Amino acid sequence: MAEVAGFLLLIAILFVVSAGLLVLLLGERRKNHHDHLTVTNQIELLLRFMPEGYIGLDNHGIIKEVNDTYLSMTGYKRCDVLGKALEYFIPMEGKEIIAFQLKTIETLNSQLMETAHRCKNNTILPLEVSITATGFPNPAFICFCRDISQRKKDELSRKHSTDLLRYVIEHTRSAVAIHDKNLRYLYVSQKYLDEYDLKDASSIIGRHHYEVLPDIPQKWRDVHQRALAGEIVNAEDDPYIRKDGKVEYTRWECRPWYTEQGTIGGIIIYTEMVTKQKEFEHELRKTKEYLETVLTHANAPIVVWDPSLTITLANQAFSSLFGLSVEQMIGHRLVEFEQYIPLQHRNALYLQLGTRKAIDAAEIEMIQGDGSNRTLLWNVSPMFNPETGDLVAIIAQGQDISERKKIEQEHAGQLEELKRWYAVMTNREDRIIALKREVNAVLRDQGKAIRYASVEDEAHV
Repeated sequence: MAEVAGFLLLIAILFVVSAGLLVLLLGERRKNHHDHLTVTNQIELLLRFMPEGYIGLDNHGIIKEVNDTYLSMTGYKRCDVLGKALEYFIPMEGKEIIAFQLKTIETLNSQLMETAHRCKNNTILPLEVSITATGFPNPAFICFCRDISQRKKDELSRKHSTDLLRYVIEHTRSAVAIHDKNLRYLYVSQKYLDEYDLKDASSIIGRHHYEVLPDIPQKWRDVHQRALAGEIVNAEDDPYIRKDGKVEYTRWECRPWYTEQGTIGGIIIYTEMVTKQKEFEHELRKTKEYLETVLTHANAPIVVWDPSLTITLANQAFSSLFGLSVEQMIGHRLVEFEQYIPLQHRNALYLQLGTRKAIDAAEIEMIQGDGSNRTLLWNVSPMFNPETGDLVAIIAQGQDISERKKIEQEHAGQLEELKRWYAVMTNREDRIIALKREVNAVLRDQGKAIRYASVEDEAHV
C-alpha cells in the first residue's frame, strides 16, 4: 500500500511539473512577465526540494538539470552530471535498454521503468524511474527517480526465503505438497514425486491436484475441503487403492496455511507411505507369535528379565520349577525366587551376572516345592541395543539333567564297588602266590621237589 501511495504521489507531482513545463515551452502569451517568473520559480522550488530525484534531458538524452535529491542519492556534484549523456551513468548491461526506452517514450508519451545508476563511489543504485516526453516532434524528457534499493533488498530476501523454502521442501525426506486455495501445486518434495511415481516438480507445479492424481478417493477430496475451511485432518495406516488394485497404506495430515492477511491461502499435505512398514509389522507379528508359541511349548525352561532383574517373559517349563503359573512370575523380581537355589551357588551366580551378565553351563541343583531336588544346566546371555550398546534384557535357558546326574551317580557307585572288588581280589591272589612260595620253601628244606613251579618262575622273572 505504501508503494502504491508513493507511486500515486509521484504521478501527481509529474502531472503538475509537466503542466508547468508545457506552459513554459508553448510560450503562454496570456500571462504577463511577472506571472511567468512566479510559475518558473515555483516549479524550480518544487523540483529542487521534492523527495524524488529529478533529471531533465534534452531530445538527445543529454542531462540539462538535476535536483539536490538526485545528487544526494548518487553522490555527484551538479557539475559532474550536467551536459553529459544519461547513458554515461547507466551500467553497461542497461545502456541499450534505456536507449530503446527513450525512443519508445516518443510515441507512448510516458513510461515507468526500473533501471540502475552508477554512483560517484562506483556502486550501483537501483532506481524506479518515471519518464515523460514533453514537446513534439523532438521531445525533451522529464525523469523522476525513486531509490528502490531497500525494496530490492527486501525482494532479494523474500526470494532467498522462497528459494530456501523450496529447497527444504524439495529435499525433505517426507512426502510434502503445498497447494493454493484452488488446489494448484505450489511446492512439492522429491519424496512426494517418488511416492506417487511423478516425473518431476516442473511437470506438476501450477496444475490442479486432481488433474495430476485423478484416482484420489472421494474421502480425501472431502478432507481437502475441510482443510480449506480451516480444519486440521490426519489419519494413520489409511488404505489407498491404486488403479492396478494394489493396496498402499499411508500416514497423512492435511492442514491449511494462511496468508499475511490471515486468510486461508491453501493447504499443506504431508504424506508418508507406510506399506513396507505395515508389511514388516505383519511379518514381525507373525514371527513374534511363532516365537511365543515355540517358547510356550518348549520343554526347556526359559526366562527373560530386564536390567532391574524384573521377569518380563517366562514359559510354563520355567514356572513349573517353582510350582507357579507364568502369570504369577511375570513382573516379579528374580531375587524373590533365590531360596530355591542352594546358598553355596548363589554368590557365584550373582558374581557372574554382575560382572559378565552371562553364565556358561552352570549346573545348579534346585529345590522343588515338594522338597525334592532337580539339577539343571543353565546358560545365560545378555541382549544389548545395537545402536546405543545399552543392556536391554537377559535371557536364560535351562536343561534338566536330573536323570543324567542320577545315572552318573549310579555309574560312579558301581565303579566304586568294582574298585573295591578288584582290590579284594588283587590282595587274595597275592596271598595265594605267597602261600605257594612258602610251600615250595618247606618242600625244598625237606629235600623234596617243589609243587608250584609257576610261582618260582614268576619270582625269578
